[in-house]
Amino acid sequence: MPKIPVLETARLFLRGHEIGDFENTAAMWADPQVTRHIGGRAFSREESWARLLRYVGHWQMLGYGF
Repeated sequence: MPKIPVLETARLFLRGHEIGDFENTAAMWADPQVTRHIGGRAFSREESWARLLRYVGHWQMLGYGF
């Protein structure tokens, strides 16, 4: 498995997606205020799950991703 980089500053910590991120991811993508300018509609839990798997899969299969 490719090593996903971790970026850390005094105010920010970016790491690869984990299964424990799902509830927060689903809540974020279900919020119409978040998606208003990104696709124009809120996502279902199933769509959010597919998105999270896609994020992880990009790193697994391609060595890069979100």
